[in-house]
Amino acid sequence: METTAEAVPAADQEQTATPSPATRSTLSLDKEKFSSHNASLEDLNVDAAGGAALAVSTQGAEPEQPVERHDKVNKNTLLIVLSLCVCVFLSALDQTIITTAIPVIAGEFHSPSAYTWIGSSYMLASASFLPSWGKFSDIWGRKPVLLAAAVLFMIGSVLCAAANGIVLMLVGRVLQGLGAGGQLGLVNVTISDIVTVRQRGLYLSYVGMTWAAASAVGPVLGGVFTGMAKWGWRFCFIINIPVGFVAILGLIFFLHLESSTISLWDGLKRVDWLGTSCIVTGVILFLLALEFGGISHPWNSPIVLCFLIFGIALLIFFVFVEYRIATLPVMPLRLFNHRTNVSSYLVGFCHGFVFIAGCYFLPLYFQAARGDTPLMSGVYVLPYVISLSLMSGLTGFLISKTGQYQYLVWGGAVVQAIGVGLVVMLDRKSSWAEVIIFQLIMGTGSGPLFQAPLIAIHSTINPKDVATATSTFAFLRTLGTALAISLGLTLFQNGMSKQAGQELVEKVGEEAMQRITGMSASASVEWVKKLPDVQRFGAQDAYAKGMKGMWWFFLGIALVAVVCSVGIGKHHLSQKLTSAQPVKDRKKVKEEKEGVAV
Repeated sequence: METTAEAVPAADQEQTATPSPATRSTLSLDKEKFSSHNASLEDLNVDAAGGAALAVSTQGAEPEQPVERHDKVNKNTLLIVLSLCVCVFLSALDQTIITTAIPVIAGEFHSPSAYTWIGSSYMLASASFLPSWGKFSDIWGRKPVLLAAAVLFMIGSVLCAAANGIVLMLVGRVLQGLGAGGQLGLVNVTISDIVTVRQRGLYLSYVGMTWAAASAVGPVLGGVFTGMAKWGWRFCFIINIPVGFVAILGLIFFLHLESSTISLWDGLKRVDWLGTSCIVTGVILFLLALEFGGISHPWNSPIVLCFLIFGIALLIFFVFVEYRIATLPVMPLRLFNHRTNVSSYLVGFCHGFVFIAGCYFLPLYFQAARGDTPLMSGVYVLPYVISLSLMSGLTGFLISKTGQYQYLVWGGAVVQAIGVGLVVMLDRKSSWAEVIIFQLIMGTGSGPLFQAPLIAIHSTINPKDVATATSTFAFLRTLGTALAISLGLTLFQNGMSKQAGQELVEKVGEEAMQRITGMSASASVEWVKKLPDVQRFGAQDAYAKGMKGMWWFFLGIALVAVVCSVGIGKHHLSQKLTSAQPVKDRKKVKEEKEGVAV
C-alpha cells in the first residue's frame, strides 16, 4: 500500500535525546514501514547533541546509524563531487571507448568471439559483484572501499593495455569490471551521504551528465586511438591510468567521512558470505548461459542448460538466504516492500538495457550498415549522448527546485520508447535527418531516467538503508546493461544467420556470405569495407536487416519501462541531511592530521 507523503520523511522531524510525542509517532510509522528483519525502532535513534556517528557494536548491528545534520553545501563538497565524477567518468568511458575499437581488437587477436567477450566480461564482473560493494562500504566505510575499487580498476587497465592475447585482455577486463562496479555504486552512495534528498537530484544529475559525457567522448576517443596506428587501441586503456590517479588523489585529500573503525577481521565476520557467493555465482552462470546460447553452443546444449538452470537456482536460493538466513543481508528484502521502490528498480533495470543499446550498438550500425570508420561512428552517436547528457542535467535541476520527480520518470520512459521505435526503422539508406532526429528523441527520453528513479527510492527508505538501496539500484541497472550486450549480440548473430542462403550469395558472393552470417559477423565489419561496391552494399544491407530483430527487442524493453513507471508514486523529498556516514567537519579533520603528525 502506498505511503502518504507526510508519513515518509522521518528525517524532517526535529530529533532530540528524548523524542517528543510527535517524533515518537513518526518513528512508530517508520517502524511499521521497515518492520522486516534487521529493521527496528532503535535503528532510527540519533545523537542530536553530538552530531557524530553513533558507536556500533561488532555483534550483528548495522555498521552505521543515520545522523541528522544541517550542513550546507560548501567548496569541499563540490571538490568531493568532482572527484567522484572523475571515478564515474572512468567507469563509463571504459564501457564505450572500446565500442569503436573492438572490431580492430578482434581482428588483431584473430578471435571472432572477442567482440562479445571484451564487452560482456566487463559488464559481467561489474554486475555480479556490485551489490557487495554497498555492504562493504557499510562495514569498512565509504572512502577505503571506494579507493580499493579505484585501484582495482587501474590494475585491470594496465593489464588490458599490455595484453598480447585475448586471455590477458579478458583478465584485465574482469578486473576493470570489478573496480568499475564499485565506483559506479559507491559514487551515488557517497553523494547521498553528503547532500540532502532534495539536493541529490541536482548532484546525481552531475553524475548522469558525466556518465553521458564519457559515453559521448568514448566512441570518438576510441576511433581516434584506433586510427592512430595498428596498436593505437591500447590507448583506450592507457588513458585510464593518469585520470584514475587524479581521481584517487582527490578522494584521499577531500573525502573525509564519519565511519566506524573496525578491523579487517571483524569486518569479514560481518559480511554476508553465503548471500554474496550465491548472487555472484548465480549472476555469472546466468550471463554465461546467455553468452553461449545460440552463438558458440546451441540453446539445448548441456553446458548452456546447466549454466542456466544452476544460475537461476542460485538466484532463487539467494532470495531465501536474504529472507531467512542472513543476519546482515547484502540486499535486504525490505527494500522491495514499497510499490514505488519496486517500480523504480524495474525502470532502472530497463533503462540499463536501452541506454547501453544506444552507446554500444549505434556505433556498430554506423560501421557495419553504413561503412563508416570507427572514429566517425563515434562522432555520429553524439546527438544521442549529448541530448541524454543535457536532459540528465535539466532533470536534476528540476527535481532540486520543485521536489517533483514522478512526471519526469513518466515522460522520460514514454519519449525513450518512441525514440527506440524510430531507431528500428534505420537502414543503410536512411537520411542523416532521420539518423540525427531519432537519436535526439531517444536521448531526450533516456536522460531523465538516470537519477529520477533513484531519487524516488531514496524518498521512501530508511536513511540507514541508503547504501544497500543505492547499490541494489546500480546492480539492477548494470545487470540490464550486461544482459543488453549479451542478448543484443545474440539477436544480431541470429538475425545475420537467418539470411544465409542463395539470395545473399547472389548479392555478396559465397565467401562474404559465409563470413557475415557466421560466428565472425561482427569481426568481419572491417573486411566488408574492402569489397567491391556491389558486394559491399549487399553486405551492408544484410547487416542493417540483421539488426532489426535486436532493435525490436529493445523497443519491447522500453515499453516495459513505460508500464513500470506508472507505479512510481509521489513522496516528499527531505531538505535535511540525514546520513549514515556524514562529512567530518574541518576542525576534526585538522585535529586528526595533527595527531598523526605528532
